[in-house]
Amino acid sequence: MADLRKQTDMTQATHACPYCSAPLTSPRRVQCGAPECKRQYRNERQRDFQAKHRAATGRSYSRQYDKSQAAQHQVTCAECGNHSLVTRADARYCSLACWYESSRKANRARHSQVELAWKPTLRLPRTIGVTVLRPLRRRWFSACCPMCSTWFVTDNPKHQHCSPQCGRRASKDKRRALERDAFVAPVSRPWVYERDQWTCQLCREPVARDQVVPHPQAPTIDHIIPLARGGTHEPANVQLAHYWCNTIKSDGEWAERGKPAA
Repeated sequence: MADLRKQTDMTQATHACPYCSAPLTSPRRVQCGAPECKRQYRNERQRDFQAKHRAATGRSYSRQYDKSQAAQHQVTCAECGNHSLVTRADARYCSLACWYESSRKANRARHSQVELAWKPTLRLPRTIGVTVLRPLRRRWFSACCPMCSTWFVTDNPKHQHCSPQCGRRASKDKRRALERDAFVAPVSRPWVYERDQWTCQLCREPVARDQVVPHPQAPTIDHIIPLARGGTHEPANVQLAHYWCNTIKSDGEWAERGKPAA
């Protein structure tokens, strides 16, 4: 009987929800649990927390990582002459537009020169200033790639290869030779291919010109005397070989073996 009375007392409402006035059965509940009541309760708790933090620190909790506002300095622009407020005390220009305009004028003046010409007259000679502007256009150069024999155009005369891939292949060949203290000389793969008439010098069969590694019939460069045995990296010590034949030979002697189907 006592347990039934206790259960009946727990089911009776102790107080009402402050947001929707729904009866609450537990004295520890502060809201009924409805989605809208939860949202209002969380918002109220957040407002109270922000108010306490603002009263204790003088700034909002969500603004604690904001940067302090930079100081303003008044300067006179060296290009347009206007007075403006900037964040740097040693600034000379009021905006990027003025800085670009000043740089353009300085660049144009740096690429120009003044020639002096004398005009014969009965009076005393006088100097006439003649402004000669140098061309500001970019100069282009054409070159042939030593790795693939492709002609390309570049604005840097130091560029030797048509693409980063050819440059990496040339660097790899040179690095392999230098790691073994071998003599290194420029080697043009297309020149070697034409010299050997696109025929594998190991098996004496033609190579597939339109194939690339790892195709078995793809053309590759083989060192006649391997670098591991004291060979050099120069045109006299390289020859054309199938990728399959070159893999079989490795750094040893060539031995005839079965080839996979093309």
